[in-house]
Amino acid sequence: MIRRNRPGELTDDGTWVDRSPPGNRELIARGRELELRERQAELEAKKAARRHYLRMQKWVLIGVGALILLTVLALVVGLWVGALSPSIATELARTMLPILLGAAATIVGAFFGAGANINPNRFDRDQ
Repeated sequence: MIRRNRPGELTDDGTWVDRSPPGNRELIARGRELELRERQAELEAKKAARRHYLRMQKWVLIGVGALILLTVLALVVGLWVGALSPSIATELARTMLPILLGAAATIVGAFFGAGANINPNRFDRDQ
């Protein structure tokens, strides 16, 4: 059974022959429509990647800030209720705060500095 496809046809040996005239508007319109859909999907994927990247940055900053705040709060409350002597609190602050600030700087630097290499929109700015 020969099945006729518009604008071509299936021959007896099973090959499909395109008999459409050159410049077929339907085919050209369909091709452009597919290109536009592809571009739209690519743009939406980039937007989603950017949102994810920014959401990750936000949570890292909140986490690092919370650790620093929690450490300072623990030192202050410990001194206030008398659970820590001033010399121990001073030593803890000298030990813990530089470590936390260094970790915060490293993590934030990885996201905002060196992490810019994984930024989904980095190539869009260069062009």
